[in-house]
Amino acid sequence: MRAVNGASFPRHTHDEYVVSANLSGSERIWLDGKDLHAAAQTVTVYNPQAVQASTFGHSADHAEFVSLYVDPAAFVEIGRDNAWMSRSVAPEVAQGVFASSELFRVVLDLYRSAGDESEADFEAATIELAASLLANGGFVMEPGEKSLGVTRLRAVMEYMQANLDSQMSLEALSKIGNVSKFHLIRCFKSAFGMPPAKYHMQLRLVEARRRLRSGQHAMDVALDLGFYDQSHFSNAFKKVMGFSPLQFAEPDRQIKRAARG
Repeated sequence: MRAVNGASFPRHTHDEYVVSANLSGSERIWLDGKDLHAAAQTVTVYNPQAVQASTFGHSADHAEFVSLYVDPAAFVEIGRDNAWMSRSVAPEVAQGVFASSELFRVVLDLYRSAGDESEADFEAATIELAASLLANGGFVMEPGEKSLGVTRLRAVMEYMQANLDSQMSLEALSKIGNVSKFHLIRCFKSAFGMPPAKYHMQLRLVEARRRLRSGQHAMDVALDLGFYDQSHFSNAFKKVMGFSPLQFAEPDRQIKRAARG
């Protein structure tokens, strides 16, 4: 979103948690009687029913930001599913302006995943945002299994490998690993640098490349590996490889084209 310099929002409130990552510009905020300033690379957090107002500063550039609205009931469900809390009432989190690079990253990850086609990636990013908001407020999560362990991690990976023709469910993977969804996500990020669904996508694309090299048609590969259609397959392939499945399957033609400039 973009706000014109000098634009303002009068005092108002929301039923949801409102979390915004400020990309550029500046914002002067009134929050429950306090005056705050949000600069670029900061995150603003408002609890449900918090009264707020804001004015965007005058500068050469417009203020740009992304805002997420988190349903309190969904927040509670995530907390209960991951054994962080037993309450049925949405908790108050620390609100205001925060210069936290980790929280900033998590907000952007969720915003970007909303535009992807993977429900598991979106769910993983939502869980991480909930965890970050609780941790940011000093909430102490109940201790749980911190690691999948080699045996259970192998079991999860074998399940992924055996199901390359479908998208992964965090629910199913967490049951196989016998850990919460949150710990499953953290363990995969620690081991592979990406959440489970993205790792599974890498496995599917490795198999796709093998099949394309063997001469299978891109459409057949797409359908056999559970992609919605050839366009979905091509977009996922190109995002990782930098070129389309058809281009990958015809390396000689690519070399000749490059040689001709």
